[in-house]
Amino acid sequence: MLRTLLLLILPLWLAAQGPGKSNILLFSLTKSADSSWRPEAARFLTAFNRGGYNNQPNFFGNNELWITAQFPSDTTQTDILAFDLLLKTQTRVTATPTTAEYSPTPMPGGKRFSSVRVEEDGNQRLWSFPLDRSDNGRPEFSKIYNVGYHCWLRDTLVALFIVGENEQPHTLQIVSAKGQKPQRIASNIGHCLLKRPDGKLLFVQKATEQTWYLKTWEPKTNAQEIVLKMPAGSEDFTLLADGTLLTGSNAKLFQFKASRDADWKEVADLNKYGVKKITRLAASKDGKLAVVVQ
Repeated sequence: MLRTLLLLILPLWLAAQGPGKSNILLFSLTKSADSSWRPEAARFLTAFNRGGYNNQPNFFGNNELWITAQFPSDTTQTDILAFDLLLKTQTRVTATPTTAEYSPTPMPGGKRFSSVRVEEDGNQRLWSFPLDRSDNGRPEFSKIYNVGYHCWLRDTLVALFIVGENEQPHTLQIVSAKGQKPQRIASNIGHCLLKRPDGKLLFVQKATEQTWYLKTWEPKTNAQEIVLKMPAGSEDFTLLADGTLLTGSNAKLFQFKASRDADWKEVADLNKYGVKKITRLAASKDGKLAVVVQ
């Protein structure tokens, strides 16, 4: 495993980035008197790869953040990196020359993590790997292909974003580890899938090109409900420990809490850090926020 020292600096240079590049900022969230969550104490986590692709952050604990990265010198595949936010170090979790790994996700049980792998023949399947690196992993669903993103609802049930082929829409499908027969739930969905504490799945469905809704799906009843309309162009979101939802539109950060708010509320503008667009979010239980920016 390769371990190096992280450089953490304010990202004032981001406005000069080229197209298609992405970087990750880390904030501490502070709750103000009006119940707004404000991002503070910005850290730039990806100075080691500022010209590359840094995306799909996921907290594996309050002080451990995993991401997908591709370096400018390597245009064929991506790998998984893990940050220790206390020690300010990074570890390369995968270093596979002929496959690409995306979307690292802790699995129920605490012993394995899952990742979408683009295999040597181009197929995309969901794989799992032991956290102790004791083996080289295995496909979780051997006959399910075109997996783009995923979310574990419990140890035997997973939600999958299935990439549409031949201009067909992307679909949300639910798969049981026992039967391994996918159930189609929705189409024209966004890439973010998130489990709520009550067990319901949160996802975005794109009703039209301009109108996107945040929805829930209930595993027990198969029922879907609309939560609210998303801000323009936003398909990614995250959930804080108190039930507040965060999302981004361009450089602005918005929050929503169902018990208090009627709509999204702007809480921050990250333009002061040179950010043009927020593309992904991930939150830890203790109030850290990782933001993927362009």
